Amino acid sequence: MIPTVMNGEDPGVAAAVRDALETGQTIIFPTDTIYGIGGNPWDDAVVAKVRALKGRSADQPFTLHVACVADVSRYAHVADRIRSAVNELLPGPYTLILPARPEAPPCSVTAHTIGVRVPRHVFFASIMASLGAPLFGTSVNAHGEDPMSDVNEMIDRFPSVDLVILGDIGGSPSDIIDLCVAPPRALRGRLPASLRTSPTGSGG
Repeated sequence: MIPTVMNGEDPGVAAAVRDALETGQTIIFPTDTIYGIGGNPWDDAVVAKVRALKGRSADQPFTLHVACVADVSRYAHVADRIRSAVNELLPGPYTLILPARPEAPPCSVTAHTIGVRVPRHVFFASIMASLGAPLFGTSVNAHGEDPMSDVNEMIDRFPSVDLVILGDIGGSPSDIIDLCVAPPRALRGRLPASLRTSPTGSGG
């Protein structure tokens, strides 16, 4: 089966994504960093399919992608002392590690923490915001390989994906910042200068 490929500016994208989330389809989607592959974070079959496609072990959580900063607090505890850091970094090219709320989807939680993204991208600000739904996601590549950006290569590598949304991407993976420790630390990439000079902690 060949995936359905749509430009992110197509007026039918919102309906296609809604249908994909409701019917257990896998989605490749654009962000401000790289393309992601994922779907409905509460659909165990979709989660299992993406794990199999990626060769990803069950103990590796997926990043939760939400449409706006306000949605972060639906799935993660944002303590007063880290709120300014969250507001400064998001939307943007960061994955923030935060204490998970009970409402967080299990596929994105490990050791009571969750990795959350708010991409600075029109697909999220417009399409996903209109749907009011998050996406779980991970980079489009087999585990251990470089992220892919060419649509034909992505389809060749993952022909069983159901829906591909095209859009501009930045090209580099997000920096991962752990805000569950004080001072914060970068798990991938660099710690922003503001967090190096302003100690921050977290909590419930």
